[in-house]
Amino acid sequence: MRILLKDFTAITLEDPPVRAGVSIAVEDGLIARIAGSLDELPYPEREFDTVIPGKDKLVLPGFVNAHTHLAMTLLRGYADDLPLMEWLREKIWPLEAKLTPDDIYWGSVLGLCEMIRSGTTCFADMYFAMDRVARAVEESGLRALLSYGIIAPEPGEKLDRELKIAQEFIERFHNSANGRVRAAVSPHAPYTCHLRVWERAVELAHEHHILVHTHISETRTEVEEAQKRWGKTPVQYLRDLGVFEVPVLAAHCVHLTDEDIATLKAHEVYPVHNPTSNLKLASGVAPVWRLLQEGMVVALGTDGTASNNDLDMIEEIRLAALLQKGILQEATALPALEALKLGTAYGARALGWADMGTISVGKRADLVILETTGPHWVPDYDPVSQVVYAAKAADVTTVIVDGRIVMRDKEILTLDEERAKAEVKAFQRRHT
Repeated sequence: MRILLKDFTAITLEDPPVRAGVSIAVEDGLIARIAGSLDELPYPEREFDTVIPGKDKLVLPGFVNAHTHLAMTLLRGYADDLPLMEWLREKIWPLEAKLTPDDIYWGSVLGLCEMIRSGTTCFADMYFAMDRVARAVEESGLRALLSYGIIAPEPGEKLDRELKIAQEFIERFHNSANGRVRAAVSPHAPYTCHLRVWERAVELAHEHHILVHTHISETRTEVEEAQKRWGKTPVQYLRDLGVFEVPVLAAHCVHLTDEDIATLKAHEVYPVHNPTSNLKLASGVAPVWRLLQEGMVVALGTDGTASNNDLDMIEEIRLAALLQKGILQEATALPALEALKLGTAYGARALGWADMGTISVGKRADLVILETTGPHWVPDYDPVSQVVYAAKAADVTTVIVDGRIVMRDKEILTLDEERAKAEVKAFQRRHT
């Protein structure tokens, strides 16, 4: 399918980061040409299947949500204003034990609709009944790194069963949906997984050339308990187990020592900042500015909607920028352009999709179009600053993934949003 984005202002995240008055030709899922005039296009306008005019619009790379638990839309608002471990043990885990595969599917569809409407084109998800999540992702047209979340603190039959489920998911779904779905291996966290889980996870990562996706050093209590149990921080514990010898996507990384930071940098681990979730659960704020200063690639995620309570990456980007400025009392700590890269280009690199995340010829055509007619867009001195500090999820009008339009003029074309809302409301009635 050939798509022409005609006469747009584009935030390319290349050099220069913003280009005005360009037309973008999309063909076979790729950005085929970025033209300063229609004469530079590979085909006449009439030979494109779809032409999208750029008047009062802005195009940028799709947002990358590098850590979430998609089907937790089912638990949105179920248990708020509690500390993490009480929230997990007394509220979240007991209700999750009652979820059926159908519940997971419809919760995922609802979350996918929410992500499409707010401009997310790619995400990393860790949960269970992941075959149903994969089905929903394939139907949606989005791009995802999916993994079964392994929880097995003790050796035995449960541990073996968890590893088998994880391995079977990887073998079945890695590089499925025409390459839009990839698999990872996901021990939940150091404190919820026996060392045998970590050893096997590393083996699976080597065997299938995939990432490990996990939670690390989310709370101060987690780090203190690790020191008591192993005499080392969670980062040092995983380092000594050899986990960082494979690519690792490390959600949270809030409480890090200088040695931890040096270790993560040396092993090219990808930290994922989750500002809203970490604030809401009173976990703290990751030292993003320090990590960036060290030259690390930091991604950005929403976490699940039970601890956020939405999947809005525009909100996440803005909060990430503001937090670093406020904590450091330094207005230049995380500039708008760098903050936007956390939620786009850096996220793409962290998830292993080097061929996306910017608008440049040859990259995957994962694009988001925002309408700029609202009062909060006027005046518009700097499009990057406008997106980071003023834009709203409601400004997203059109979403393109892999050269396919999944939402056009705010109409989702791939999923039944009304059915998903009805099914999740029915779930709520059954459990309240």
